[in-house]
Amino acid sequence: MKPLIMTVAAAGEIASGLSPDAIPSSARLFVSNQPSVDILLAAGDGEDAQRIIVMRSENDAELIVPEHLSTRRSDVVSRMTNFAERARTPGPLSLPTHWHQYKHNRYIAFFAVPPPEVNRSRWIAEVLSNKRSDVVFWAATTSKREVQLEEFEAANAVELPDFDEEWSIAFAAAAAHFEQERRTEPVDVEVRLRIRENSVAKGWSYEQWMEAVDDDQRAFITADPGKSIRLRGPAGSGKTITLTLKAIREMLRAKERNEDIRVLVATHSWSIATEIDQIVDAMGFGSTPELDVFPLLEVAQNMAPIYSENGAGSSLVGDDSYSGKREQLDQIREVLADFTSGDWITYRDATSEALRSRLDSSEPTHRTALAWDLLVEFGSVLGAARIWPGAGSDLRYYKVPRAAWMLPLAGRADMRVVYEIYCRHMASLDERQLVTSDQVLSDFLGFLQSRNWNRLRRSHGYDLVFVDEFHYFNPLERQVLHYLTRDVAVYPKIFMAMDPRQSPSLDFLGSAADQTTSLGESDSPDDDQVANFELTSVHRFTPQILTLVKHIHHNFPTFDLGQDWDIDFAGIESARSAGSLPVLISCGTRAAEEIDIYRAVRDLYSHGRIAVAVVDTRQWDRFSALAARLRQGKFHVSIITSQADTDSLRNRHHGVVVGPAEYLAGLQFPSAIVAGIPEISADPQAVMERTRFLSLLYLAISRAEEKVHILVNDDDGGAPGVLRDAADKGLVVAARGSEV
Repeated sequence: MKPLIMTVAAAGEIASGLSPDAIPSSARLFVSNQPSVDILLAAGDGEDAQRIIVMRSENDAELIVPEHLSTRRSDVVSRMTNFAERARTPGPLSLPTHWHQYKHNRYIAFFAVPPPEVNRSRWIAEVLSNKRSDVVFWAATTSKREVQLEEFEAANAVELPDFDEEWSIAFAAAAAHFEQERRTEPVDVEVRLRIRENSVAKGWSYEQWMEAVDDDQRAFITADPGKSIRLRGPAGSGKTITLTLKAIREMLRAKERNEDIRVLVATHSWSIATEIDQIVDAMGFGSTPELDVFPLLEVAQNMAPIYSENGAGSSLVGDDSYSGKREQLDQIREVLADFTSGDWITYRDATSEALRSRLDSSEPTHRTALAWDLLVEFGSVLGAARIWPGAGSDLRYYKVPRAAWMLPLAGRADMRVVYEIYCRHMASLDERQLVTSDQVLSDFLGFLQSRNWNRLRRSHGYDLVFVDEFHYFNPLERQVLHYLTRDVAVYPKIFMAMDPRQSPSLDFLGSAADQTTSLGESDSPDDDQVANFELTSVHRFTPQILTLVKHIHHNFPTFDLGQDWDIDFAGIESARSAGSLPVLISCGTRAAEEIDIYRAVRDLYSHGRIAVAVVDTRQWDRFSALAARLRQGKFHVSIITSQADTDSLRNRHHGVVVGPAEYLAGLQFPSAIVAGIPEISADPQAVMERTRFLSLLYLAISRAEEKVHILVNDDDGGAPGVLRDAADKGLVVAARGSEV
């Protein structure tokens, strides 16, 4: 036996779908092969991090999980991570009912993976009584090789070896490795990129930026700040820089008039807040106490008394609203599985057919979509109304007026089921001493609606509020924005930038968004108090790339996507010089596609940084393995597996970045290779899935400034109709690639 030790953070990377072969290429992982143990660490781990110890056979071909579970590696490791996190919680270890746990002395057995799983594999695990609450996965049984815990204990009366010395060695090596990664640019590329016209952090002064903006941007920047303004534009149109320049202009104008002003730029994530901070710092203003740039969640934690005074006593789910929603979706899915495998039967007959069919469905996409609708209901309905579990709270919930954007519920019986799931979700969070972003913002909203804040807002509120990524803000978050301004006598002055191509449910759920029923809510100020500005020039990519983007846009399905998607692409033009046509390469097989991706990387490598954007995340496993092979080919390769990875790559100008298209948002590259394109079904029942893939195709192509190579293969159905049509119209150069 040669065990594997990994931290919870490292396991989370594997759970995201990263192939073990791609670990050496990951910017966030480090593996240390010690004499008696292999150790896998993640960037940011401390030496006292909780450890997951897997007692595996030394000669196993599968490095992470038992070989018979390798096809569901992500699900297995996700459950292992969940088990470890629960083990850290003070008090008795509590597992969801559908895990079907058994205990005997120090051992716990539970299903290793959610159904369907023909082997019905169970982990035999143990939680160690050390400070870290380390967990040991001793063995995995199957239906063909069942083992009783009593028998296992009798046959395995051995103590765990002491790995502390090798752990310390590995941790020191990892710390040195990640420090070197931060300090050193790749040395295998000698080409230095010229400063790009569209570069956000190029060190320009405010005056230089104002000379460079186009007429549409200038119109927004110089508009009268007396009313709210909604700024809309596609990817690459410069919404973030335009919003930032507007905030700075109003700050400078107030200084010239010797007026006191407080300006907030609120974002949905730390990633965008950091980018805006870098823009402002590069302009050389020095200290700007008048300007705050924070995720809205950070504003709440800084201003709400219970959080600013460290009195909450709980850990936050996620670092910001964006990451928090992803983690909360996973937790709601767990609660749903527990509820439907247990007490659901006592509620089932009384509920409506619509809700009953959703709760009865075993389809993962259906369950994920229901989890999203419940997340919206929990945060923006129950949370916004400050309805917490307790005596009489259900009656308050039943009286809440229903709006069109909410989860459709037929009557009190449906609401009773939702309330029961809500109570279980809150209890699960309380057990682990966790609090969600919606809970923080609900508490914050209560404070903002208080007499105390009404008295304080004249000194602590903001004169102007700017919001980037407005399309990501849910109804609860949008309510909070309205209370942050100083003057209660006038409509709030809020300047909102939104991307018409990004839908929150699509971004979080993928194809599962097809099953959602919560519509979202605009919740904007009255129309006569809001001006609309449309950006009609893109500075990010060439006219040839923009033409292909327009073509994809015009081929979107014709159904109501909401007003945030309503944009006239006919009026959008590129401000860059002409470039080459995108290339569409059709390959015979998936293996042939990977050969041609390697060739494309080789040919484009000297032109600057390259993105390999994967459209279908269901294929991510094979592309993360391809990334490992690219690295072996002496290319510098970085892998993105989450939104958090983008921060470390923003200022790199060399190498290859491989990742799902959705995680490449916010990054730009001289060249992009777009791959992993599935057959895009024309089935009318798959409208949202089709839109999802077209949106990601749009996003992947728009990462490129100059060159786009799109690869498809016959195994996945060849080129989708939208790309074949583009070839017929001469918008792309069609070529036949490798056959095998």
